[in-house]
Amino acid sequence: SLKIYFVFFKPGDNIFGPSTTDAAESLLSAFGPVMESGIPWAAVLGNHDQESSMTREELMSFISLMDYSLSQTNPPSKDINNVKRGMFLDIDGFGNYNLSVYGASGSHLANSSVLNLFFLDSGDRESVQGVRTYGWIKESQLNWLRSASQELQVA
Repeated sequence: SLKIYFVFFKPGDNIFGPSTTDAAESLLSAFGPVMESGIPWAAVLGNHDQESSMTREELMSFISLMDYSLSQTNPPSKDINNVKRGMFLDIDGFGNYNLSVYGASGSHLANSSVLNLFFLDSGDRESVQGVRTYGWIKESQLNWLRSASQELQVA
C-alpha cells in the first residue's frame, strides 16, 4: 500500500494581535496541535497578526522555525545582488513562497510535483487618500508569482 502524506495549511490571522500580549506564545498555542501530530504544515500571515508584540518579519521567521513547519519568510533569491539574508529584497511583505507537493512515495509521481501552492502576504495597514485601511497583494508579489509560475511551467 502507498503511504500518503498530508499537509495542513493554515490561513492568515493566526492570532488576533490587539488582544495578544505575547505573539510567540499565542503562535505556539495556535499551532501546537498540528506540531504535536507531526504532520508538515504551512501558514501565511493575516492582517491582524502583527498588531501584537512582533513585526511581520519576526512572525514569519518564528513560524518558519516551528516544528514541522514548511513555511518560508520569503522565496530564496537566485540573484546575489537582490538578496538580504537569503530573501528577495524587491518583494513586498513576508511569507510569500511556493510549496511543491509531490506524489505519494512509491508511486510513479513520487518525484514529480503534482500541486504547487503559492502563499502571498496580504499585507499590513495602508493609507489610501488619507483613509486607513488594510493592505493588499502588491505588484512586486504578482511579479514574483508570475516569474515562479513560468519557471514551473518550463521545468
